[in-house]
Amino acid sequence: MREKLRGVSSVGNVKFRVAAVGDIHSPRYFDLLLELAREKLEVDLFMLAGDVVDKGKIDEYPRVLDALEEHVDVPVIACFGNEEYENLHDELKGLCSGRVVFLEEETFVLRAGGVSLGIVGSKGSLDRPTRWQSKNVPGIRELYAARAEKVKEEISKLSTTYKGLLTHYAPTYCNLEGEPLSAWPEMASRKYESILEQVDFAVHGHAHRGKTFCQFKGVPVFNVALPATNKITVFEIPAGRIRLEAFFR
Repeated sequence: MREKLRGVSSVGNVKFRVAAVGDIHSPRYFDLLLELAREKLEVDLFMLAGDVVDKGKIDEYPRVLDALEEHVDVPVIACFGNEEYENLHDELKGLCSGRVVFLEEETFVLRAGGVSLGIVGSKGSLDRPTRWQSKNVPGIRELYAARAEKVKEEISKLSTTYKGLLTHYAPTYCNLEGEPLSAWPEMASRKYESILEQVDFAVHGHAHRGKTFCQFKGVPVFNVALPATNKITVFEIPAGRIRLEAFFR
């Protein structure tokens, strides 16, 4: 578990403001990110929901961080996407050491006075592996099932004031409207819906043509894929007063 403290003068006034974006696929949407990131974001945490780079081009990741750090001076956490290829994860962590915390079924905690926000991050799972995955990744169905169980376990161990889930793949189907219906099982996993009932919000990417916001049994679920939102998504916690905002130029 990684932790970060934020100084505040009054616990009763503590609100966490979170910015999130995914599927930058740099260099593909890098210029759009630059345009959106021109204004300083007054937030406490920045979340990257995977596919920050395009097709394994991990040298693009530091360039994205350079762009964000011009305007944001807060902890950055991330999950891996399907285009941050698994054989490159260690190299990518080295490239971004000290600049971003990558979560692989792991927890990050932000504390402000007596109030805390815990985030469990994971690439996520699919209900139906893609054809390529089925052919090239032995035991992929078992891996996805085990990953979901590990995320559930990490969430259950959190004793923070607020809890959040960060994944690349969608943790429910409710934001997939706009994507081909036949592809939904290859974009999300309903195994995470029981996990959603234990958190205050969830953030995901991957659904380029999906809805940008839905609620699963009252839990806000944000699809922050840049091709879907065309913005950096910003919202405020505590739960019950989560407010969605858009930052443009």
